[in-house]
Amino acid sequence: MVRLMPMLFALFFIVQSTACYSTALFEDKALEYDLAGQIEFAVADGDTLVGNELWVDDESKISREPHQYLHFRVTIENALNQPVPLWFSITFPSIEHLYVSDGTNTWITGDALRFSSREVLVPNYHFPFILPAQDKMQIYGYMEGKILRYNFFVATPEKVNKMYVDTLQRDMTFFGAMSILTILSLVVFTITRKVAFLSFAAFIFATSFWFFRVFGYAFEILWPNTPQLNDITYAGSIYAVVLTAGWTVFSSLKRPNRTVYGLRFANVCGLILPILGLLVWHYIGLDEALRLPVILLFPFVIFASFVIYKEHKNGSDRAKWLAVTVFPVVLSAFSLVLIALFGIDLQLEPITTFMVGVLITCMFMVILASRLFVKIVQKERDTEKANALLKSEQASKLEALIQERTKALRASNEMLKKLAANDGLTNLPNRRSIDLFVDASFSSEADNHHIAVALIDLDHFKNINDTFGHDAGDTVLIEIANILRPLNSEQCIAGRFGGEEFAIIQQNVSEQRFSDTLADIHTQINALSLQQLSGLKIGACIGWTICKNATDIVHAFRRADNALYKAKDAGRNRVIAAVLR
Repeated sequence: MVRLMPMLFALFFIVQSTACYSTALFEDKALEYDLAGQIEFAVADGDTLVGNELWVDDESKISREPHQYLHFRVTIENALNQPVPLWFSITFPSIEHLYVSDGTNTWITGDALRFSSREVLVPNYHFPFILPAQDKMQIYGYMEGKILRYNFFVATPEKVNKMYVDTLQRDMTFFGAMSILTILSLVVFTITRKVAFLSFAAFIFATSFWFFRVFGYAFEILWPNTPQLNDITYAGSIYAVVLTAGWTVFSSLKRPNRTVYGLRFANVCGLILPILGLLVWHYIGLDEALRLPVILLFPFVIFASFVIYKEHKNGSDRAKWLAVTVFPVVLSAFSLVLIALFGIDLQLEPITTFMVGVLITCMFMVILASRLFVKIVQKERDTEKANALLKSEQASKLEALIQERTKALRASNEMLKKLAANDGLTNLPNRRSIDLFVDASFSSEADNHHIAVALIDLDHFKNINDTFGHDAGDTVLIEIANILRPLNSEQCIAGRFGGEEFAIIQQNVSEQRFSDTLADIHTQINALSLQQLSGLKIGACIGWTICKNATDIVHAFRRADNALYKAKDAGRNRVIAAVLR
């Protein structure tokens, strides 16, 4: 009994450490599957799990220090009878280092790395994989950063692309309108020299830049090779929004020969707020420093409302119009704070709600400013004509901007199609492209259609990685790809089948010609001499066969695979054909 206890304890530990991940069932290609509740989390002090971590499926139960790593895992099950290309996606991210793997492919990226480290070059993180038919696939990884913001889901590339089209149209419409409003305010300031118009322009620009940074466009477009700018620009932009908002309120209420109520106090707060933010960042943390201006929104709104009330009581006609102007952004900001800080579900899309509030307020600001400007330089009849002309110009500029962004979006879609069809390392066709080529080869009803199938596996590739490093292994794969790439044509496809394995599929070719082609490929592989391998020669096993019709496809690949293993058993580095029975 005493000897049995350690064995039982070991068995219990093995069962616990090898427990199945939570499973998300994929049933419909047209849907986006949110993984909240299916994905599990564990906190560790490093990027390697020691085995005693506590896994939870509720992120609210996670207690993590800024230096700790957040590990995650999920199993995705395909309920369909066909393999499905999917993207494992992380949206609204704030992650310094991110590692994701599906057991075969591994991705390392994050906000602390260059933008080009992302598998798909868009603001959010997307990782493509093929979910086998009626099978499961495990996705796991870890993330690290002082602040972590994340949301996991899986969907088909087509579904994600459609989401990006809708989002990009929304964002570009917003930025186009905000740009026009900023330029308009600057033009009016240049004519009238009234500071209120300059404050309008500063507030609109600061708000636009904050959205540009939050949505990830700034990192993608402005500093893709300088990730160090992400945190400082985010902090600077959110503080700029608060300060320019205060400036707009007081400059709008300013009257000749009168001091706006509370102006001195506001100036002192405007000087102290950035310093306070830097102190909080340095002594407490970045998360709290970024939350500070959002939290201060409540006293700012109360103070600004009181100032507007006092000015109205003192006979300022502008105060009531200013109250109407700022009401939309205040209302939308309150909804955003309630959702972001307190988790209150208001059945609203927070970012879109805030964008609409900001846009309405900015439009009201321009209308209010135009009203003041009209009183100075024009009569009422001229004002109506100017407003009509302004709306026409806005519409035409906005339409031109949307057309320009649509062209850019089409180019991006073409790039995404290429990424989905090619292997990221070798730029050869990937397994999905090979499968599609095989299916297309038998789409015709002609009786004389057949294909030749060859599988190539590099000898002792793991030893190359272990001895010379993964960089050397990647170099070997790239050199093999350079040998195979000239084979690609309308009648032939040569691509990466997975890991160190490649495949060649050729239509309507004779056995002798295909055998000669494989012999030449094998000779070129043996002739490779890489400085990184210190003279080590590269060997490869090749198994091949002929597939006569569509019903023989699966058996043909098995024959080629069996021939490949016969080559390994026979001493490796040889070409063996499978006998067609």
